[in-house]
Amino acid sequence: MNGRIHVAVLMLLAMWPGAWAADCDGEDQSKSRQVGQKLDLLARLLDDSEPVRRAQRENNTEALAKIEEARQSLSNARAALDGGCVADASSLSSAGLKLATAAFRKSPNSSTRQVRETYEGALQLSTSFMLSLEAQPEDLRGLSAEDLVGIERQIERAESMASSGDFAQAVRLLAPVNDRLQRRLTALLDNKTLYYEKNFASRAEEYAYYKQQYEGLLMLLKTGQREASYSARNRVTGLLDSAATLYQDAEASAAAESWGNAIVKMQDAVSHSEKAVRASGYSY
Repeated sequence: MNGRIHVAVLMLLAMWPGAWAADCDGEDQSKSRQVGQKLDLLARLLDDSEPVRRAQRENNTEALAKIEEARQSLSNARAALDGGCVADASSLSSAGLKLATAAFRKSPNSSTRQVRETYEGALQLSTSFMLSLEAQPEDLRGLSAEDLVGIERQIERAESMASSGDFAQAVRLLAPVNDRLQRRLTALLDNKTLYYEKNFASRAEEYAYYKQQYEGLLMLLKTGQREASYSARNRVTGLLDSAATLYQDAEASAAAESWGNAIVKMQDAVSHSEKAVRASGYSY
């Protein structure tokens, strides 16, 4: 299901308090405390933080509207958590943090703009790297389930810091995460192959997943420490050009909701970009 539609559905469900409990009986409650802490943080950000006060001082209607949306997500998330729907509460709290971040971006301090852009790039890198790593068989990841949980919490802390406007601290939190994830993906590439196997709720979700793989491999190539030998550079260029063409075709098909063709094209783009990464110095 499309992420925005999913959040909208959750918000509508929240209007009927009994719906949460009815749908979530027996759900794992082990993360309820963690989600509750995230909601407390979101509440503090939306109550009297400097970005909120700045939006009020400037009477920034766009920012204030986003803040109200974030507050609605917070309210819905609390209702979901009270009803035992931990996963839905977590999704809604994340949506609230993203809305708060979007609100605070509407009236940023000029001095923070560059740091914010650095953070956004680092977060995209973390997301793509995590997606690629989690797609691998557990015995090949090289990271335990506890390690992955710790990394996810670090990313959440960075998102929380960014939501409060502290992009510099968010970048510092993401730096070791990205370094560790990149080293693991490098090792996997050296060991011949990456796997991409996952169950999807919809064809659109499947397409988005492969798109993330493609973008993650490009970022790995961009940020990696290896460079293709002189004799291999033409091959790398050709592979990346082909991948880019496939990507554009896939995006056009996705825009037309021709998901079958879009997925095949994006998978081919992933294949070409993976070969390019290897040709750039990773053993095949």
